[in-house]
Amino acid sequence: MSAYLVSVLSEGAIFGIMALGLNVIWGWSGDFDLAYYGYIAVGAYMTLVLTIGPAVAPAHYILGLTLPYPVAVVVAVITAMAVGLVVGSIALRHLRGIYFSIVTLGAVYVMYVLAGQYVPLFDGYNGLSGLFDPMGDWFGFDYLSYQYFFLGLSLVLFALVFLFMWRISGSRFGMALRTLREDERAAAAFGRDIYRLKLKGYVLGAGLGGFAGALFAAYLSAFNPSAWSPVEVIVLYSAVLVGGRGNIWGVALGVLIMGVLVQESTRFLPMVPGLGQLSTLHPQVLLAMRGVIIGLVLVLFLRFRPQGLLPERRYVDPQPSLYIAPQTA
Repeated sequence: MSAYLVSVLSEGAIFGIMALGLNVIWGWSGDFDLAYYGYIAVGAYMTLVLTIGPAVAPAHYILGLTLPYPVAVVVAVITAMAVGLVVGSIALRHLRGIYFSIVTLGAVYVMYVLAGQYVPLFDGYNGLSGLFDPMGDWFGFDYLSYQYFFLGLSLVLFALVFLFMWRISGSRFGMALRTLREDERAAAAFGRDIYRLKLKGYVLGAGLGGFAGALFAAYLSAFNPSAWSPVEVIVLYSAVLVGGRGNIWGVALGVLIMGVLVQESTRFLPMVPGLGQLSTLHPQVLLAMRGVIIGLVLVLFLRFRPQGLLPERRYVDPQPSLYIAPQTA
């Protein structure tokens, strides 16, 4: 049981970093981004090809380096931000609302097909594997000790990202993003550069997604296109919505509820009295039940509490208005 809890908490911390990145794009800027999980995939893939060494036949993939894991994480984050810059510079230029979502959906589909069909890139649908205990050799940990070390590392990194986002949340940049979400025309009237602000927020969110993907690669020790499940994106959005869109404390609460409690509780459905027959069915039944429960929670919150459990606190922009009332005779 202790090993199970360590695994759940480690995954929850990584999931929390993913949700904090999505909160920048959707919670603060108000852009419903469907390409977000692609940046997580970019971070995971780049971390793997930079650390697992040269490809051994029949596998094929680029780079095949043996860089230290921290260096690979930095490169992976930069790569995810670069991809986010390309996608964001196109999607945010003149598109808003559903049109922005359609373009980002097309972008993530292109990434998915490229990673799966073009085998020399990341070994196609077989994916990459081999990142076992990336920092265990540095400290001489055995397998069990390393799991506790990785849990501590994940929790510390989540705390650092949370503090970083908490500072940004109350900064002029964070409040400027919120003004765009509320009313772009009004923000533009007061001199806000809509495109540049949104692009900065989008690249920041993509970087956090890439960082979470790098940690996810170390947690799984492998990654392939089958991990690009639509359910993962839905769970991320549900965590932000249930906790409180735009509120980083709410996002943390939403991750605990949706990413840990709801997802993990479905594993115990066969143990519930009267549901024993589920244990004899295909494992996809339990996966479907997980989706049903997540969808039901989303519908209930959208109907009865769309602001989430911890609604966003309203900030006052410290930048003084440059508007001067006209003099009357």
